[in-house]
Amino acid sequence: GSGATGGGGGTGDNLVERMRQMQNTAISKALPPAEVEAKKPAVVVVAATTTEDAAEINEQKETTGETAKQSTTLETEALKADDDTGKTEEDALLPRVDFDKTETVGTTRWMRLETLSYHVPPTTEGDDDDDNTNTLRKWDRAVRTTKQSENSIDAVVILAILKNDMDDPSKDEIVCVKQFRPPVDAHTIELPAGLIDRDEDVADAAKREFEEETGYVGKVIDVLPASYLSPGLTNESASLVRMEVDMTLERNRLIHSGEMKNSGLAGDEEDRGLEKLLLPRVGLLEALDDLQRREGVKVFAALHSLALGMSVGE
Repeated sequence: GSGATGGGGGTGDNLVERMRQMQNTAISKALPPAEVEAKKPAVVVVAATTTEDAAEINEQKETTGETAKQSTTLETEALKADDDTGKTEEDALLPRVDFDKTETVGTTRWMRLETLSYHVPPTTEGDDDDDNTNTLRKWDRAVRTTKQSENSIDAVVILAILKNDMDDPSKDEIVCVKQFRPPVDAHTIELPAGLIDRDEDVADAAKREFEEETGYVGKVIDVLPASYLSPGLTNESASLVRMEVDMTLERNRLIHSGEMKNSGLAGDEEDRGLEKLLLPRVGLLEALDDLQRREGVKVFAALHSLALGMSVGE
């Protein structure tokens, strides 16, 4: 026992001494002579007193080196895997529509039916017989002929609050419109809305449409970014404009009481019997549900969503 211990101690001492010499040499090369002595550590490492301690130090060094080697190997393999997929920078932008391949199916005065071609990323899964290289797909959509560009805003939708009592918000009313809509063969309850004229400002379009459809003069409070009404069918977009109707204005009082007739309606809208409809701000969802039951009207999705959201906060 004592022989083994003595031999192990000698090996440990030699290892420690070699490591001390190596560190002192490094310090001497890195610093001016005057600072070398101050930087030499009193103890470089915990002395290995047995052969087993020395072996453990070597094993730790080997493990650290092996871990670094494994990490580098994994990173290399990951990069190689990305290369093996054959994907390009263009694939990273997919899916996307290739508008150069757009086909016009038919056109009327107000609408155009198009078939779009769009690319999807290539797949690497599936049977060997599958054609995974065919990434072109088709989609039909309706487009307004008045649309000025792919990202231009088509219309305004107006959320107008009629202020009956400036001190009591519970008496506020939502200004809606009721009209016959041929596509659904029914009367609908909607928010006032209309197309934006070429080069017309969104807020100006909202004020114009609101006065034409309801007779009221509204004050624009906020203009929201464009939203999409039915993106699975059309690229039609609309900006929601929040307005207030000041009932201290004489025109608004006369329109409200019926003493002044709204002369803004003409042609198509007048033929379809468009009329303003005031619904309570508090209890809007119940009022809409009641109209559906009693009159069989259909409700504009945005208005119904608004009513549902307001009911959650009531």
